[in-house]
Amino acid sequence: MMKLLEGKVALVTGAGRGIGKAMAQVFVNQGSKVVVGDIKEEWIRETADQINAKSPGSAAAVLLDVSSPESVEMAIKTVVGKFGKLDILINNAGIHRSHPFIEFPLADFELVYDVNVRGNFLCSQAAARQMISQGQGGCIISMSSASGKKADPGGTAYNSSKSAVIGLTRVMALELGKYGIRVNCILPGATDTEMLRGVLEAEPGLKKILEERTPLGKMALPEDQANAAVFLASDLASHITGEQLVVSGGEFMDT
Repeated sequence: MMKLLEGKVALVTGAGRGIGKAMAQVFVNQGSKVVVGDIKEEWIRETADQINAKSPGSAAAVLLDVSSPESVEMAIKTVVGKFGKLDILINNAGIHRSHPFIEFPLADFELVYDVNVRGNFLCSQAAARQMISQGQGGCIISMSSASGKKADPGGTAYNSSKSAVIGLTRVMALELGKYGIRVNCILPGATDTEMLRGVLEAEPGLKKILEERTPLGKMALPEDQANAAVFLASDLASHITGEQLVVSGGEFMDT
C-alpha cells in the first residue's frame, strides 16, 4: 500500500512530546524521514530513539530554540545535512501562560509571543528559503488553535498569538504559492496533551465540560491532529493552501 509521505523529509518543532511527538511518529509511518526538534535534549533523543527502534534511520534529533535565529538556521542545516533536503515544516512548538488581562506580566506575554509567533516566523522563513533553493516546492503546516478564533479568560497572550499564526499562514500562502509552497494551519480543539492536562488539573470539572460540548463526546488524541497534518502534507491536499483545518470533534464546527 502506498504511503502518503513516501520519500519526503520533514522537520517537526516541539516534537519532544504531545502533538509534535505524535506527528513525528505518524509521519515516519507514512514514509517520511523526520528531524525531531525541541528545547530539551532528553525529549528529542527519546522520540528519535523510539522512532528509529521501529524504523531504523528514519529520524534524527536536533536541539532547537525556535525563538533563536541561530538555532533555527542550525536546525535547517541539520535536516539538509542528514537527509539531503527539506520538504515539510511543521510549526508545532508552542507554550501557554494564563493570567487576568489587567495583571498579565509583560515577561509572560513576550515569552508566549517569542515561541508561538516569532518562532513560527523564523522557522517558516528559514524553511521557505531552503525550499525555494531546492526548486521543488514544499509544505508548511502551523499549529494554531481553536482558541485563535475565540476568547478565553486568561488568554491574552495565547489566544492572540494563535490568531497571529492564522494571519501569518495566510500571508505566507499568498506570497509563497508562486514557488509551489503550500501553507496551511491546523486549529485543534481540546487535545489530550501535557499542556492541557496542566490546565485540567487546575480547573476541576473542566474535562467533563469539554467532553460534553463536543459532539463526538471525547477529547482528541495527539494522533488525531497528526493524521490531519499527514493529509495536509500529502499530495491529496495538493490544491489546498492558506486554509484552516479545525480538528475538534465538532466542538468548534462554526469556527
